[in-house]
Amino acid sequence: MSENRYARQLALPDVGSAGQAKLAAARIVIIGAGGLGVPALTYLVGAGIGHIRLVDNDRVAIHNLHRQVLFNEADEGQYKVAVAARKMAALNSEVVVEAISERLITSNCKALLKDCDCVIDAADNFITTYLLSDTCQLLNKPLISASAAGMKGYMGVFCQHAPSYRALFPSPPDQGLSCARDGVLGPVVAVLGALQAQAAIKQLLSEPGPARLLNVDLWHQHFSSIDFSHAPEPETATPIAVLNSKELSPHDSLIDVRNADELQTPPLPYATHIPLADIHQRLAEIPREQRVVLCCMSGRRASSAAQILADQHYPNLAILSLEQD
Repeated sequence: MSENRYARQLALPDVGSAGQAKLAAARIVIIGAGGLGVPALTYLVGAGIGHIRLVDNDRVAIHNLHRQVLFNEADEGQYKVAVAARKMAALNSEVVVEAISERLITSNCKALLKDCDCVIDAADNFITTYLLSDTCQLLNKPLISASAAGMKGYMGVFCQHAPSYRALFPSPPDQGLSCARDGVLGPVVAVLGALQAQAAIKQLLSEPGPARLLNVDLWHQHFSSIDFSHAPEPETATPIAVLNSKELSPHDSLIDVRNADELQTPPLPYATHIPLADIHQRLAEIPREQRVVLCCMSGRRASSAAQILADQHYPNLAILSLEQD
């Protein structure tokens, strides 16, 4: 069955039987089972990757089905990783898809990544991307990260033989968009997820080339890339912990850094609301003697606020993404 299944891949000089054996022996971790993770997972299962660990704590929701096309209406409310693993078993029984219905946080990140050959960041969340970059840099693992919003997105391979994500983006990009706020078309994330799968296969089969960030604008049919091979790594600093809500302590000082126009609901009742733009002016309200937990929806503003406080020598900082909790 395997020979017939992979015949078109085996015919490629860059794959062949030796390359197919490498794919069958490979272990890949995919963080996120949404619009990016679904196409990446599907094409990697189709290609015969031996073991795929799929990590996501979210459930299937109707408003996501326009881009998460692996799922259907009958799957609503079920954990995405469980549904995806079941459907992938039907696609290719030779591939093991290990479903992990957890959120990636600092306390579980190393254990989830340590035995893999390659990591795919399909979470499209700044907090997760920085955590993965820091961990992959520490473990010497390649990280294939992508992000999409609206009609645009980007994809790149970081760490191991390339600079880290932090080297290219020392702080979250100011132009960062959110699918929830700015919208996104299904084909946009499908293209980027497929590009992640392609990059993972190439990573397993060939020697690394220059580090390039691929930018896509599908509305205007424009593709471009930049070479970031020589991006300098930032100075070594203590990584800022990423938490889930269960790890919060009554002794924490929780700071909600969302802008007023982002608060679809009132600020968290147990949090102090200090918009990111006001952090510098309101440092006196942020205690130094206890852990300070910065929170926002996507993590972009929380990461920026945490960096500001780190520069002010706050000793104990952490980040909480409300979108992920």
